Order: sequence, then structure tokens, then C-alpha cells
Amino acid sequence: MKQTHLVAGARFIALCVLAAWIAATPAGAQQITIKEGHATIRSGQDHWANTFKEYVEKRSGGRIKVEVFPGGQLGQQTALIQGAQLGTIEIVQTATEFLTVVDPRFDIFASPGVFDDIAHAQRTLHDPEVKKSLWSLVESKNLKLIGFACESLADYATVEPIRTLAEFQGKKFRVLGSKLEIEMLRRFGATGIPMQLGEALPALQQKAIDGARAGTIVFVALKFQSVAKNVLKSGESVICVPKMASKRWLEGLPADLRTVILEEATRAEEANLAYSIELLAKTYDIWKSTGGVINELSPAEKAEFRRRIQTVPDEVFKDAPLVKGAYETLKAAAARARK
Repeated sequence: MKQTHLVAGARFIALCVLAAWIAATPAGAQQITIKEGHATIRSGQDHWANTFKEYVEKRSGGRIKVEVFPGGQLGQQTALIQGAQLGTIEIVQTATEFLTVVDPRFDIFASPGVFDDIAHAQRTLHDPEVKKSLWSLVESKNLKLIGFACESLADYATVEPIRTLAEFQGKKFRVLGSKLEIEMLRRFGATGIPMQLGEALPALQQKAIDGARAGTIVFVALKFQSVAKNVLKSGESVICVPKMASKRWLEGLPADLRTVILEEATRAEEANLAYSIELLAKTYDIWKSTGGVINELSPAEKAEFRRRIQTVPDEVFKDAPLVKGAYETLKAAAARARK
């Protein structure tokens, strides 16, 4: 009998110790689920999200689970941003142009002539001065940048081919939403209509627009060639994609898990650059293999194209000192990042 009491007592003490440990470390004992959302499919955004998932889940030893929702499953770009601000979505990716409603200084990243290519853009965006002064722009709106990359060049998918500047005249284009895009098109007699990515293809099918401005990577993935088989390679600018977390959610995590997320987001971004460069090199061939057509301006037309758009940022930002200052910071960083 005495031995039975001793065994029962030992079990009771062990259970008390276990209960105390669980109570003292609730965050460590519970799995945290992260929802990541973006609007594209089969793009650099997919690759970053899945790489981030792999890295974070492995390093956290199962304490973090990442669920990836591509193709606008959690909403199109504006809804994704709002979800992160509200904390209903933990991590989102969207082009900078959609963030101009959060802070107008995000317009600067679509400026023509700033970046030479996506590798140059990557170096520029990670310049210490850029990270210090521009990555923090969204923090007052409950967003936290955990990564920033440029993944594709801006092109135009159109129903009718565009081979000369005159063929822009009178046409309506879906744009991401920045003032820069709208002003650039205005200089060629065209109209830019801000529109969510998921709305572009139906608008083309209904002939509400004549073309769309985005990366050809997106046109391939969403099968734009079924309606707008012509792509004009303009090379005017680079499309940049911040990776953002809900700030209050991130700050509420245990310090060690917050470190895992921040460090693995950076590591995923480094892996994603090589992927994006390789994918971009293949994109135009993939477009042609699926029935699409690639058009380019003549050398003289290209020169005129560049001449007309080179002053767009100065015109758009001239009455916005904060935006103009951010633009000058970005340009200076781009100059430092050139090899």
C-alpha cells in the first residue's frame, strides 16, 4: 500500500511539473500558422513563398506552419494589403504600385530608367540607405517589409500588335495604379486604367480595354495569349514586389520565432533572385511557344520612347516634395549599385 502511494505521488508531481512547463511556455508549445497570399501564379512570388515555407518550417522544427495561397485565393492586391493591415493575413506580396494608396512614395519604384535589370534592382533595394529610409514607409499602417525584390520587366500585352509609338494612340491599358504609368501612357496618346490583376483578362475579353501592362511572366501564367497574343517588349521599367507582414502580428511573436521569419525571408529572397533571372530569360520563348507574338519598336522608335518617358518622374513628383526626395534617394542608391 505504501509503495502504491509513493508511485501515485511521483506521478502527481510529474504531472504538476509538466502542467507548469506548458503554462510557462504556451507560445513554444503551440504551432503558429502563417497564411501567405499573392495574386500571381507560377511566378517569382510563388517561388519565394514556397521557398520561405520550406526554410521556416524546417528551421522552426514544426513550430511554424506556412500555408501558401497564390492566384488571389485570399483576395486581389488591394484586399491582400488590407488583410495584412487588419491582421487577418499574416504575410502578403504585391507590386509596389498597389501600395501608393498606403504611401504615395511607393510610386518611385516604377520610375523608368532607374534600374538596369532585376539584379541591379535587387542590389539597389538592399542598399543600407534605401532600407533605412524607404523600407519603413508602411510601418505606420501596420505593415512590415520583410523582403523586397524586383522579379520582372514591364511589358504590354495587346489585342492588336503595337510596333510603333503611333499605335498606342487612343488605346486603353490596364495598369497597376501608379501615376507614373498613367503619365507614361498619356505621352503616347493612350489611357491607363488602374485595375486589379484578376480583372484584366475579363476586361480584355469584354473589349473594355485594349491591352494590359504587367510582366510577361504574368501574361504566360494567366494565358493572356487566348485574348491578347501580342506582347510589346518596352523595357521601360522593372516591376518590384515587397514581401510584407502584418506588423502587430509579427511583433507579437516570441523573439526567436520572429528572428526565424525575418532571417528566412531574406534567405528565400536570395534564392529567389537566381530563379527570377532564369525564368525571365525563358519567358519570351515560353510566350511564343504557346501562340503568343513578341513585338519590338525599331531603334529610332525606342530612342523616341525613352526620350518621352525620361522626364516622367520629374513631372509627376514635382509638387510632392516627400515623393521627390524618396526618388532622389532611390536614384542615388541605384548609381551606387551599378557595377
